[in-house]
Amino acid sequence: MKFELLINILFELLAKKTVKAEELANKHGVSVRTIYRYFETLEGAGIPIYTTRGRNGGISVIDSFRLSSTFMTRAEFQQTIDTLSAITASVPNKTLESAILKLKSTIKNEYTGFEVKSGSLIIDAGPWGDTVGYKRKLAIIEQSLEKSLQLEIAYHDRNGSVTERVIEPYIILFKQGIWYVFAYCTLRKEFRFFKTGRIEKANILATVFKKVDISKMELPLDFWHNAYTAINVELEVNKAVVSDVEEWLGVENVFIDGDKITAKAKLPDDNGLVSKIMSFGSNVKVISPKALKDKVKKNSLEIIKNYS
Repeated sequence: MKFELLINILFELLAKKTVKAEELANKHGVSVRTIYRYFETLEGAGIPIYTTRGRNGGISVIDSFRLSSTFMTRAEFQQTIDTLSAITASVPNKTLESAILKLKSTIKNEYTGFEVKSGSLIIDAGPWGDTVGYKRKLAIIEQSLEKSLQLEIAYHDRNGSVTERVIEPYIILFKQGIWYVFAYCTLRKEFRFFKTGRIEKANILATVFKKVDISKMELPLDFWHNAYTAINVELEVNKAVVSDVEEWLGVENVFIDGDKITAKAKLPDDNGLVSKIMSFGSNVKVISPKALKDKVKKNSLEIIKNYS
């Protein structure tokens, strides 16, 4: 019996009024008979489970049942508080701040003499300049999202053009050190990811929008792939910039064989890729594909021409 699955079933029972054995079986890829064995195990552990028959029936836990807060260890409390605190430091959220206070209160009550240490996790994706203004902008987006209010923004695209548009925020995403907002764009009539760093200004409007159930949508976390063709890139890397390339592509994509250092990764074929490679100067050389090598060479010659 998998302990992790047992815990997952317990939390689903606590989170929902009623669950059906068939639904749990399909979700976790096991038989209905196996699910009932898990229920029996939970009953044996003292969890008050009861069955309701009929069309809308299923398995439930009595409403008065509550888990003791000691089901989490000190370390688990501490890590949860650290993580939530790190998130609210970048994206202020009153609900999360309230949850943190409750967790801190609980841990002090359950573990006498225990002090909540200062967090060891920091999330700061703001620019080197006005970090206060950046966090304020994230807070405005979060408020718009929470209240389902349309957001008017001025957005700078990759080509340097600035457009005024109204968006309907659904999700704030932190990916590869950059904050994005996933929103419906009323200008383009489609869902898009917007880099928060490219949003010049954001004003909350009074118009409430009705959210669709995005859980039914496949969230395109590889959204750059939708805008640009992904290509397999192989690079020759000088030892002097190995650390920088590892930070860019990930250490798992950098290979060291004696004095020979190469990097391989699937990347978006756009102007940003050429600029990134050229930022390493002569310390990074494109091995393949040839088309990318030619782009870098062409850009290099144009730079030389500017200074000749």
